[in-house]
Amino acid sequence: AAAIGSSADSIKTAFSVATFLPQPFWLFLILLPNTGITKKLFGDLNLITVFCLVHFFIVVTSVMEPGGTAPMAEFNDVFDPSGDPQTAMLGMMRYPNFVSEEWSHVLTWDLFVGRWIWLDGIKRGVFTSHSVLLCNLIGPPGLLLHWATCIVTGKGLTPSEVLEDEVEV
Repeated sequence: AAAIGSSADSIKTAFSVATFLPQPFWLFLILLPNTGITKKLFGDLNLITVFCLVHFFIVVTSVMEPGGTAPMAEFNDVFDPSGDPQTAMLGMMRYPNFVSEEWSHVLTWDLFVGRWIWLDGIKRGVFTSHSVLLCNLIGPPGLLLHWATCIVTGKGLTPSEVLEDEVEV
């Protein structure tokens, strides 16, 4: 059993923080997208940075713990197209620290993309609550739904964000 205050306990706590702390903030994006409080919470990257730091804490703590990470050979197998990457990934799920790192990684990216969808909706007058909700629930399909909503409502896909003078021909 892990001792009180051990890195395993810290990672378990960070896993819970990464899982549960973002959820109330999603409600602002979904239910109150045009309010001042939502714009204050998500207008900059401070909130996203907090969750990036939780993820970073899990990574650093895992690396510093003896045997705290999945063996590199198993990680490499995930990216070996001649092998069985899915089985390799399943094997890595035996490691609690890997699960914690991957889960916080996914949830942080989902919130980042949900914020981007919300910002695009604010900028271009596109309804986003359904897309942001789907992004929270299953990630990338929320972005696809946002793009479909943009097309159906006549707003078109999001224009390039690269400044004209930065485009090389």
